[in-house]
Amino acid sequence: MDKKIRPLTFDDEDEIIDLIKVSLYNGDQLHIGELLPTESNVYNFYRFEIFPLIIDEEPLLGYFNDKLIGIASCTTRFNKMYKLKKSLALGMITITHPDHRRQGIATKLRTQLGKELYLRNIDSFVFEIKQENEASLKNAQKIAKNLKSDASLLSLKFEANTNVF
Repeated sequence: MDKKIRPLTFDDEDEIIDLIKVSLYNGDQLHIGELLPTESNVYNFYRFEIFPLIIDEEPLLGYFNDKLIGIASCTTRFNKMYKLKKSLALGMITITHPDHRRQGIATKLRTQLGKELYLRNIDSFVFEIKQENEASLKNAQKIAKNLKSDASLLSLKFEANTNVF
């Protein structure tokens, strides 16, 4: 089995869509909006979240084990839109095929993504992890510790029904 991490391109579109579908139909929450497992959500997630990253040559990495089994990405486009005190990457998306979890794939992808951001002169990154996603929270803390990086919880999001207002 050939295992490797490499940037994803339009040539990988079918495998990316397949991985999104498997993950979404597994009940994974790929989006803050808690997407339902539907064909239209699979294609819209690709169209609105992944496709623009490929077009803009944003950091988008895939982990291959004969086929695509993991993705890590984020956006750096805010650095082109705004004048910032420090260059910034936002909104990390990490997907690992359900059959290949707890094997360090997400850690390898996120670490490689961090190295890619460093090579692009990006100073810091901010991404959301839901409070109940303990595995992802622990993974992020582990990566920060291994890289001897400063990391902290920046904010809490308030989520409630609209009848609270």
